[in-house]
Amino acid sequence: MTVHSTSSAAETIELGRALSQRLKPGDVVAFYGDLGAGKTTMIKGICAGLGVTDVVKSPSFVIITEYRGRVPVYHIDLYRLDGSIHPLEGLGLESYLAGDGVCLVEWAERGEALLPPEVVRVRMTVTAAGRTIEIDG
Repeated sequence: MTVHSTSSAAETIELGRALSQRLKPGDVVAFYGDLGAGKTTMIKGICAGLGVTDVVKSPSFVIITEYRGRVPVYHIDLYRLDGSIHPLEGLGLESYLAGDGVCLVEWAERGEALLPPEVVRVRMTVTAAGRTIEIDG
């Protein structure tokens, strides 16, 4: 596990860019943290590092947004779901999680049972100085 501190959105985006260099098709990155912790901000950096040129925003209302870069990127936001497996069943998440792209899952704790065994976990905490970001995997 590595621990990072960022004090601005730009630093969080740059950390996401750096993480993107380790990712390959089939990888799943699970994000954990309170509302406003910077999950989407870091995902913007990952997407930029993977060659996505579209505007990246939280897909809370549509749940899954697909982006094209050097590899397909699937941005999944489970915030609006209650954590039970039933609302997730009809979404086809398994095909994304085992697919040909990189999956970035916000509020991953709400779909923990569906995550593959090999997953990069990113835990984000807001601090007085900015953010503490733990990356495991």
